[in-house]
Amino acid sequence: MGKMKRLVVCCLLIVIATFHFGTGNSTVYASENNYGIYNGKVVNGRLYAPIRAVGEKIQAEVSWDKATKTATLIKDKKVIKLTLGSKILKVNNEQLQMDVSLLLENGSIFLPIRYIGDALGGSTYWDKSERLANLYSDPYGVYGVTVYAQPLLYKDGYKLLDEAINRVKKIANVAQKRQYLKPYFTDEMINLIIMRNLNFTDMSEDEGYYSYPKDTNMSISREVSAPGKFGRLIQHALLTKRNNQWVVGSLTEDFYEYMP
Repeated sequence: MGKMKRLVVCCLLIVIATFHFGTGNSTVYASENNYGIYNGKVVNGRLYAPIRAVGEKIQAEVSWDKATKTATLIKDKKVIKLTLGSKILKVNNEQLQMDVSLLLENGSIFLPIRYIGDALGGSTYWDKSERLANLYSDPYGVYGVTVYAQPLLYKDGYKLLDEAINRVKKIANVAQKRQYLKPYFTDEMINLIIMRNLNFTDMSEDEGYYSYPKDTNMSISREVSAPGKFGRLIQHALLTKRNNQWVVGSLTEDFYEYMP
């Protein structure tokens, strides 16, 4: 994402962890700050996040009753209870009707983020193109979490693209060109690179913008000032998932000259 966009997202927060029923242990994944969850999931049109991560990020007490299959979050005198298989969320003595229930996956419990925001008197915002949601757990935005449900995390997408460009730069000194490029490009893209002797500019100084046209695609656009020229160099890339591996499916560069 671009520098301005990165500032916005960093201010909007993030989270990710796993809650194990048998032991109650949690695994919190590394993040740039204390507000991000990176293993959110979109299931049946709803965004879910791991219960333990949500509790840690909003500083709520979290527990799991194995016998009743009930998750409890306690925050600022609010006791929130959700039971696996039930579409009723209880907040103290009140009930909130949901259209989904808890999500159980590989021994981990996930919460529907929108309803947690509602229960805390906060709000949620879903960014479809970037596949992330911002959860504000109170009306004044004191607590905040950004939950990412990206098929390919944006940081990993930019890293893959930069590594692929670096490979192309060194291809002239490689004997087995196809084998050298194969981990990073589709066969179609490899043909273009070799046949047309393509080269690309390293734009890692400015990460640009990204979106997800579908679960198997990540689109990246970024631009830099063209050295020695009066204009901007613009790069468009489409990362695609094939055979369970993310590779560069298309990559183009165009120069746009400023009006005199």
